[in-house]
Amino acid sequence: MDEQVVDMSAFRRVLGQFATGVTVITIQQGDSIHGMTANSFTSVSMDPPLVLFCVAKTTRMARLIEDASGFAINVLAASQETVSRQFAGSKKEEAARSITLGKGPVAPLIEGSLGVLSCRTDAIHDGGDHWIVVGRVIALHEPDDDAGGAPLVFFRSRYHDLVTRTVAIVPTIETWANDAIRMYHDEWSVGEDDATEQTHTLPW
Repeated sequence: MDEQVVDMSAFRRVLGQFATGVTVITIQQGDSIHGMTANSFTSVSMDPPLVLFCVAKTTRMARLIEDASGFAINVLAASQETVSRQFAGSKKEEAARSITLGKGPVAPLIEGSLGVLSCRTDAIHDGGDHWIVVGRVIALHEPDDDAGGAPLVFFRSRYHDLVTRTVAIVPTIETWANDAIRMYHDEWSVGEDDATEQTHTLPW
């Protein structure tokens, strides 16, 4: 069957339905510091601890990351929208004044972030018009206080606030301790090898 040509506007629109957090990737080479706002960040593996981000091949970050020994992924808080805009190319002075950098083991840490992962570059893979940069986490940086905070959220090409539910839609059955939290994933199958005796009707 011939592949259908994907409309780029529709592709962007559908991708925009996936709400994400916002990060700033920072690198340092000598006295030169560079940063890039990115929401294409995800965890890859718990053992070893691997994460990745994607960067367009046409960007300056793509040219610099190849020679950098590592990078830092700064997870932004809701109060850091100006930080996100600055590293996305904003030239506004008020945005520039909002950024305070701290020294990290491989790259600068952005003060006020919800958390930062310092990574050594593990691999760089070809991904169409982007590079897929995989990093091995070598250090974690969390705020000194335990207050945490709300994340900066990006949805439908706009920044949004995260609202905590006052009433759960589904009753909470169990409470997870911090040491039990893992990457969220689950699986579901239907077919000949399905161990259950339930009958499922496919919509096609």
